[in-house]
Amino acid sequence: MTRRPPTPDGLPFLGHTVEFAADPFGFIDDLLADHGVDGAVGLDILGMDEIYVLAHPDHFERTLVTNRDAVSKGDEFDAAFGDGIFATEGDKWRRQRDKLDPFFRWDRVSAYVPQMREQVERRLTEWPDEGTLSAESEMKNLTLDIIFVTILGRELELDGDDRLRHAADSLNERFTPSSWVLPDWIPTPSRRRFDKAKDILREEIQSLVETADKGSLAAQLATALGSDYPETIESMEDQLIGIIFAGHESTALALTFTFYALATNPDIHDRATREVDRVVGDGPVTAGALDDLAVLERIIKESLRLYPPIHTIPRETTRSFSVGECTIPAGTDVQLSVLRLHRDERWYDDPLEFRPERWTEASDRPKYAYLPFGAGPRSCLGRAFALTEAKLVLATVLREFELEWGTDEPLGITPEMTTQPDGATPLVVRRR
Repeated sequence: MTRRPPTPDGLPFLGHTVEFAADPFGFIDDLLADHGVDGAVGLDILGMDEIYVLAHPDHFERTLVTNRDAVSKGDEFDAAFGDGIFATEGDKWRRQRDKLDPFFRWDRVSAYVPQMREQVERRLTEWPDEGTLSAESEMKNLTLDIIFVTILGRELELDGDDRLRHAADSLNERFTPSSWVLPDWIPTPSRRRFDKAKDILREEIQSLVETADKGSLAAQLATALGSDYPETIESMEDQLIGIIFAGHESTALALTFTFYALATNPDIHDRATREVDRVVGDGPVTAGALDDLAVLERIIKESLRLYPPIHTIPRETTRSFSVGECTIPAGTDVQLSVLRLHRDERWYDDPLEFRPERWTEASDRPKYAYLPFGAGPRSCLGRAFALTEAKLVLATVLREFELEWGTDEPLGITPEMTTQPDGATPLVVRRR
């Protein structure tokens, strides 16, 4: 089998560059709908090698599981995260995963719940009895508070640490569409902001490891410095920078979109609130209570389907392999579209509708049709952490506040490395 996915003609010399940069999500949707073969299509971007977009459950299985030895993370991840787990390959990656896994297992995450709860309640004391907040800003601040106190062993100031908070948010800017379509050596403004953010975070990590709680990941990596892993200070910094990014950005976005869905669907909001009142009551949200919040769990699951924080999983091929009727050659970029997968009407009825009840219905959808945390050995390290954190935040907020959305305009999405809200996120809160 030698047929490659079709790459439709674009503009002379520029190919698809202009249309893709203007509307990445919309253009990929149209490209797959009009020219895709079994959910695979080629993308022609100026200055880049061959790119294939894949959006069928079988493609995810073949790329991330069956042929996982035929793909790598690629140069872009290496440039961004250096010697961290998000970029390394082979035995080095395995050593890092083994080192980090204990901090993110379900039993360890359950032990973080009191610290998580304290950070949530601390921030909610700053919310007005009635007013409008930026859901995105609040959630990015809160999830950064949580990752620092649980994993890095330091409590951030509620109204301080602005330089650090801005740096953590700027890590995402390396992956704006304008950077995707330009060669790596061009110092775009977003790439410069990313590099500055890394420098700031390196400074923070150097001071943090000296004062971090002894049981924290930061302290244990510092203690192990010079051994099998981490071998150098730079390796340790790369690891912690990656964890700061992944540990707050994706969960903050998941929470932002979930608050939007709750605030614009009153019936679903009321069902979730009644469940929280029944299970939690006036007491603290405990790890045991989280296990009994089935309605809230379905709401989170549906939010991750409709608004997956990681919209695309990029890989580079090291050898050829087949997907459907086509062959993906060695030495090409592959973009696995989670967003397109999650919004495909073949797998989901009314895919653009927010319907948590779909997760109570029997379904014969393929195993790999729902992948908010990826698949295979390199699936998300922080899955348990993220789901626990999201449910805890939502339960605590719903216990304390009624929610509405501050505008009638639908909230769109736009891509950076993660799925970003396209516009303001005005969350109206009223203390119950």
